Amino acid sequence: MPEAERKHSGRLLYALVAVLALAQAGCLLALAGAAGGAAATGYFYCKGRLYRDYPNCLPDVYRAVQAALLDLHLPIFTEEAKDGKAFLVTKTTNGKKVRIYLNCLSSPIPADGTITRMAIRVGAFGDESVCVRIFEQTALRLGHPVPVAPAPPPGAPPVGAPVPLQQTGFQTNEPKVAPAPAGKEKTPN
Repeated sequence: MPEAERKHSGRLLYALVAVLALAQAGCLLALAGAAGGAAATGYFYCKGRLYRDYPNCLPDVYRAVQAALLDLHLPIFTEEAKDGKAFLVTKTTNGKKVRIYLNCLSSPIPADGTITRMAIRVGAFGDESVCVRIFEQTALRLGHPVPVAPAPPPGAPPVGAPVPLQQTGFQTNEPKVAPAPAGKEKTPN
């Protein structure tokens, strides 16, 4: 057997013995659990950063974010802008750090020109409601309409109105009523 093959076989044998020793001691299972926990933490960390693109240049979006934060009474602790990028830091009332990243990008549609991507991370794992408030306030400052719930089609019953029942040709038993909370008695009508 040539020397290179012998060294390679020896390394494989050492690796096999090491894996068997770890498995015998129960460390392999602990190692797998730790790797799984690290993967889950990484996943939730990545999911905590939310993005929104604005069809405006970076200086306009930067000024809009500053004004939006002031509108929401979020003090700006750190701000930095250079080379087509900007970064701001503020805190929520419960002390979570809010990091806002602005980045100038070229749009995939040439007619749109440049766009500014705004990314927000609240704390380590994010807070969607805080991000949405900042995104919407920034959009208002930029003059973009904030998306609202679509209006019901004409002729539709108003929201909250009872929907009329349709006869299906068969009868079912009336559903049972959930019991009233303890201490409260029902009064007949």
